[in-house]
Amino acid sequence: MTFLTQKKTSMIAGTAILTIALAFGGYSFASHSFEAGVSGDNIPDNTHISLNGITLGPGEVMPLYDASPNFVSGHFLLTDECVPVDDDTNAPRVAVIAGHIDEHNSATHIEPMPLFYIDLVSNGDNRCVWHAHIPDPLNGGAPRVTDIAIANLGTSDVTFSGQHIVDINIQSVLGNIADAPYTDGPYVDLSANTIYDLNDDEHDNDGLGHGGHD
Repeated sequence: MTFLTQKKTSMIAGTAILTIALAFGGYSFASHSFEAGVSGDNIPDNTHISLNGITLGPGEVMPLYDASPNFVSGHFLLTDECVPVDDDTNAPRVAVIAGHIDEHNSATHIEPMPLFYIDLVSNGDNRCVWHAHIPDPLNGGAPRVTDIAIANLGTSDVTFSGQHIVDINIQSVLGNIADAPYTDGPYVDLSANTIYDLNDDEHDNDGLGHGGHD
């Protein structure tokens, strides 16, 4: 990577950090110490978002879900055009990021989600499918998730078509971020998602917590 490319990448990352701060705004930007969160531990919720016609410029961020002050567990699904990673694995054109955005810098923590490529329902061209666990304690990512977004970390526009969607299924609340705040911030990792694939010929990208494949 040349110095010019590094500088450009740093500028894009810096723009994305600022965009995250502006995009999430309002209620998600709070200390949450005054909010009680939900009563009990169940908050069944499904959010389905069509990305059709949406364009993200370099460094732009699109917030998808905000459960603050609750950090939650569930599943995430994305369809996007396919970017080849290895011989038979693909990555999305955007990064999926998650964690917690807070008014206090020290309590802000954002990381890329580990994604699993789903080959069976992908066509390897303009529609690939990725699934993620919220959170994924074995394979990395933010351990406490209140906020989810996608970010364009590239140098050109990303435009989605009609078959590109996001689906977020929240199954339960794990706790209140005020009771278990991040204290290592601001921690903002805007790098590409790690892509796991349980169905290719490689076993070093299976991730943890799975039995592998033959």
